Amino acid sequence: MTGALLVFWVIVALCTIKSGAFLALAHFDPKNRGALWFSGAFAAAAISFLGEIVLTTGIYPGPTRMVIALAMVAMFILVAYGLATRYRIDLHPGGGWAIAAASALLYWLILDLPREDFIRQFLYQIPYALLSLLSLSVIWRSRAKKTLDWLFIWIFLVLALHFMAKPFLALWTGGVGSTASDFSTTVYAGLSTASGAVLLLILSTSGLALMLSDSASRLIQKAERDAETGLLNREGFTTHAERRALALTETEATERNDLTLTLIAIKAGAPSQASAMPLKAMAELIADHVSRDALVGRMADRDFAILSPQTNLMAARRTAEGLRLAASERLSAPDHPVTLSIGITEREKGEVYADLLARGLWALDEAERAGGNCVRLAARSSFGVAAIRQA
Repeated sequence: MTGALLVFWVIVALCTIKSGAFLALAHFDPKNRGALWFSGAFAAAAISFLGEIVLTTGIYPGPTRMVIALAMVAMFILVAYGLATRYRIDLHPGGGWAIAAASALLYWLILDLPREDFIRQFLYQIPYALLSLLSLSVIWRSRAKKTLDWLFIWIFLVLALHFMAKPFLALWTGGVGSTASDFSTTVYAGLSTASGAVLLLILSTSGLALMLSDSASRLIQKAERDAETGLLNREGFTTHAERRALALTETEATERNDLTLTLIAIKAGAPSQASAMPLKAMAELIADHVSRDALVGRMADRDFAILSPQTNLMAARRTAEGLRLAASERLSAPDHPVTLSIGITEREKGEVYADLLARGLWALDEAERAGGNCVRLAARSSFGVAAIRQA
């Protein structure tokens, strides 16, 4: 067995494994539709390299060459559509079929030309290079690019250059072999398949990492959400609030960023009516009254919290009063009055979320002590919340 033939078998095995991994991920996370495209892509790649192995036997060389070429074209088309699905970039559904048809026509015209012909080799690689650039353009059109996105851009750029350099590599290393069965014994075959295997492995591993990170993010978001209202749950709200407060602590030397915490406790009629509280409607009402960049969470059965950036104490109070009146008017029934007790605190210099929460809870306690259906503001930290609690 030649070195190139061994590499072909290794690539077939790797592509099959990667295809199975993407398929398993798509089954685990049905929303990860990009993983299903990638599964098909690497199944097509496995077929292409399996065709290379069959080609060395000399069995049906003409049809086998077409299968090899078109299966690899299918692989790149499926990768492009998988990325378009993931990045939410519009690719025309018929575009893939058009590319496949044009590539099939090109290969039908050139595959019977002499194998050593430079023009034939150059034309053979053009669809792969263009499809690599298509995938690159999909990622380039995405808005926010992270490290993994830039890695993909570089991978597809290298792939495009790799395919365009292949005819020159064949010329430099002595050719591709006069017959299909001779191909695996050439120096070019060893270099071409080895470099292709490395790039394919990098592409498949990076793609799997991208799809896994998407599924993991969805799982984390789901774990952070309250099933009844769709808002952040206590753990999710606390995690994000701590991050925001910490970010302000790191920039407050050069910037002034207002941040307020509003804590809300709902009272709906008698205790026996607690199960009838309009929690979903309350969540929607809060969303209507706060800015889009505010964090909103359900902290307990009848408690909500709002963390509002770029909002001072007086602005938060105006919002809270409007929310209190709206809840009383829109959510109450004749035998089912809904009232809100609201406590508000504003972040002071150097405070972390725990400090903000402590003073917010004090303000909420004050609102409930006053009989509820009112808004209370927290005392300044210098006044001493701990001392107030002991009084």
